[in-house]
Amino acid sequence: MEGASITIAQALLLGFFWWFKTNYYGQTFTCFISNSCLTAALFVGIVLGDVPNAMIIGASIQLIYLGILGPGGNLPQDPVLATLVSTAIVLKSGMPVETAFAIAVPVGILGAQILSLIRLINTTWIHMADKYAEKGNTKGIYLAGLVYPSLARIPITVTPVAVAVYFGAAHIDKVLAVIPEWLMNGLTVAGGMLPALGFAIVIKIIGKKELLPYFVAGYFILKLSGIGILPLSIFGVIAAYLHIMFTNKDSGEVIANGNAN
Repeated sequence: MEGASITIAQALLLGFFWWFKTNYYGQTFTCFISNSCLTAALFVGIVLGDVPNAMIIGASIQLIYLGILGPGGNLPQDPVLATLVSTAIVLKSGMPVETAFAIAVPVGILGAQILSLIRLINTTWIHMADKYAEKGNTKGIYLAGLVYPSLARIPITVTPVAVAVYFGAAHIDKVLAVIPEWLMNGLTVAGGMLPALGFAIVIKIIGKKELLPYFVAGYFILKLSGIGILPLSIFGVIAAYLHIMFTNKDSGEVIANGNAN
């Protein structure tokens, strides 16, 4: 997993990936990476030339954010930034995957603060667009609504990612050398617990008593039958559909009316 230092070009590419994620061009091109650790990890793997290990790290980090919620559209953490930085540093330093969790969590919190700063700056462009609208300047509205905000985000989003992965990957060994072994072991253990926390949050959100048997059954079927995760997921979707159809009163009435016709 350990390799050469990250180049400036690679660091900038990772930075522009996060910039692209924050633009939300009509939710068309960026919706599939808006909060996907796997997509971010795939990009890191392509840039750094180690897709398999990057996906392993990204999948592990994704478990932390399974139950993440964004009240009012504001996420408490940014999973994409957390994945970009932690995956790149772990890939180039050779640290265990569990250590990526200890890096991802604080970086994700920082990412949420940066996104809040971006929203604050965006108010400037809104007032500018209003002035253009009063003058009937459609080109000005377009510039203030899309071009100017996108350009202003470049230093805000690209710089922290590029600096973090470039200098972090290059000097992480020096940092690790001064960290006591007991603290590193503690971070590793704590990191290993975070995916379980992600699962617990999901269960808390969707864990209705009448649905828990499905969760337990799925777990034991996966462990004891040897069935792959993909066919079991397809079976789960079918089971969920049937459950809704046969337990929803409105759906039952629709089925009954259909049979009557």
